[in-house]
Amino acid sequence: MDKIKSDLHRLCVASGAAGLPEIVDVCRDLLADLTDEVEVDAMGNVLAVRRAADPNAPLLMLEAHLDEIGFLVTHIDDKGFVHVAAAGGVDERVLTAQPVIVHGDKPYAGVFCSTPPHLASKDGELPELADRGIDIGMSAEEAKTHIQLGSRVTFAPAVRELNDTMLTGKALDDRAGIAAILHCLRRLDGPQSMHIGVALCVQEELGCRGCVPAVRRLQPKLAIVTDVSFGHTPDADSYACGKMGGGVMVGISPVLHTGMTKRLQTLAESGSIPQQTEVMGGNTGTDADMISRSLLGIPTALLSIPLRYMHTPVETVDVRDVAAVGDLMAAYIREGGAEIE
Repeated sequence: MDKIKSDLHRLCVASGAAGLPEIVDVCRDLLADLTDEVEVDAMGNVLAVRRAADPNAPLLMLEAHLDEIGFLVTHIDDKGFVHVAAAGGVDERVLTAQPVIVHGDKPYAGVFCSTPPHLASKDGELPELADRGIDIGMSAEEAKTHIQLGSRVTFAPAVRELNDTMLTGKALDDRAGIAAILHCLRRLDGPQSMHIGVALCVQEELGCRGCVPAVRRLQPKLAIVTDVSFGHTPDADSYACGKMGGGVMVGISPVLHTGMTKRLQTLAESGSIPQQTEVMGGNTGTDADMISRSLLGIPTALLSIPLRYMHTPVETVDVRDVAAVGDLMAAYIREGGAEIE
């Protein structure tokens, strides 16, 4: 568990809104000692391969996305406040007084403006994102000197442990999935019957764009995608959410491969890996949707991690669920899951 926590701290502190390279460098470094080769493609996907002894062995792709939600600077007003547009599905309800990093000619600390309650209107309506300003403590002239239009803005990193197993911070969607893949690779030893391709992909938050060229590069026979899903909170229906600490959420959807899914469920049961079921009536809303229909069609399964407060700076996961996802992927590889029904 300590290694998973260490990975999550390092991954979540890194900036990774679309176009920022820091998270790419971190992922490349983390994979270097766990795989035989690592590369970064033209889009910024981090791709790695751990090879089997048989050069003709099939390749299983393990995929997670490395990007995070964020913002782009649209203009700076005459008082020096920075205005932004969203890059990804930001939960705008939490932005008031939220600390951020503005990535100009260097990183600058900022905070979304907040009207004191004494001066606020009583209608309770939140301002539109375009009307919100970010205060970076500069005059308009200074701000325009250091901040270019299109500069990225990310939530300020602050990873904290709530207890022995629960972590909270930004970008756990989907750095938790990356940590699960790293855990899987560390759990594997000895010969393997499949090549393992790792794809840590960009631009999932912008419409699942990065995974398509990753598939073309790795040419997998089959794929397991890991992402986050909704963790239960008291104000949500339990049937629509995963239980925190309840284990890996095995996805069932018309776009996912039934044979792979059943095999993963069986392996979880026989290996005493805690699991729960997530049923989706159509698309999954993850890179699995695009991967499954890439090339000539790729049998794809989805393993998810329950996460609370999605698309906010305080996303929360239970490290035991991250471990369960990694353990199940490792069990599938040991079992030799290339032959599917």
